[in-house]
Amino acid sequence: MLRNKTVSLIIPCKNEEKILSETIKNVPSYVDEIIVVDNGSTDNSAQVAREAGAIVVKEPRKLNGIGYGYAHIKGIEVSTGDYIFAMDADDTYPSYQIKEVFEYMENNSLDVISCNRLPLKNPEAISKTRRLGIYVLNLEIALLYGYPIKDTLTGMWGIRRSALPKLNLRMGDWNLSPEVKVAAITNRAINFSEYSIDHFAREKEPSKQQIWKTGMAHLLYILKRRFTEDSKLGGFVYGLLSKEWKEPVYQGHKVKFAL
Repeated sequence: MLRNKTVSLIIPCKNEEKILSETIKNVPSYVDEIIVVDNGSTDNSAQVAREAGAIVVKEPRKLNGIGYGYAHIKGIEVSTGDYIFAMDADDTYPSYQIKEVFEYMENNSLDVISCNRLPLKNPEAISKTRRLGIYVLNLEIALLYGYPIKDTLTGMWGIRRSALPKLNLRMGDWNLSPEVKVAAITNRAINFSEYSIDHFAREKEPSKQQIWKTGMAHLLYILKRRFTEDSKLGGFVYGLLSKEWKEPVYQGHKVKFAL
């Protein structure tokens, strides 16, 4: 608990048994609950997480074989904290900085915060290919939304519980990562900012991502979103052409571009 506010930490997980215990044990004691969401692990990740003191829930849903977003959404559903933080299971994110990120949110009345990894203190923490992808997506958001975001794809972020309905998070795959940031940027009822954090190299488990495929999916998701649900004309036309599409309902004052 911090400033009489409870804090939940969500850790999505798939086959991270080698590093998960260390990740959980590194979480500071002021975090009231650690929720590990098992998205179809075939190893002993769930058992390792329980033994390390985490709450373990299962989320089998996947979109095109990926359940990263669904795992976060499930974790949010079962969480109880006034503040909800998320970070990956691979011990590359600094859980010891949750307190200072929380303080920054409280002191600046922020609803959503994205933890910026760039520029890296350790250049080896993220490959040059991944860094290039992040810069391309940052540029895309800057051009399409007019917001100079610094790290579109960070896996560490924090949300004040009262802001959750305003975000209306839905993406079940890797695209939940840019969705969190874009949904916050485009809602006038949400105070959003970024905060610089440390970041470390992934060591004990290989990444689950196919870099180029995932990067292209992010690029297309942001582009499609900008000219459908974030566009007055685009959303209207897309709604006519796609009978199954329904415009998401948000709380707060959603930014709508004319085109």
